[in-house]
Amino acid sequence: MGASWEGYVIEQTMGELAGLGHACDAYYFRTSDQHEVDLVLELFGELWAVEVKLTASPGPEDLRRLDKVADLIGASRRILVSQTRRPAGDERRASLDLPSLLELLRSAV
Repeated sequence: MGASWEGYVIEQTMGELAGLGHACDAYYFRTSDQHEVDLVLELFGELWAVEVKLTASPGPEDLRRLDKVADLIGASRRILVSQTRRPAGDERRASLDLPSLLELLRSAV
């Protein structure tokens, strides 16, 4: 079910960007030692690392793993998307639900 959630979040993200007139390439990144990020976007002159988790309560370790991979690729924005009821963070580093991610994209235009 996690892969389906990841695909849905990526589809919604790319659809939102296309609707805003900002179609861009999307990438998946994984190292040989299993560090990964589900969605890498070159957007608005920045690199975005977006990790998608099928959980309602992401933990600090999830953000630490995201930060490690984001540092590897030089991403200035780090977004953990889950089904959380309490978004936290800021526009540069955040744990968000999908509607909050889409709002962040709209506000970044």
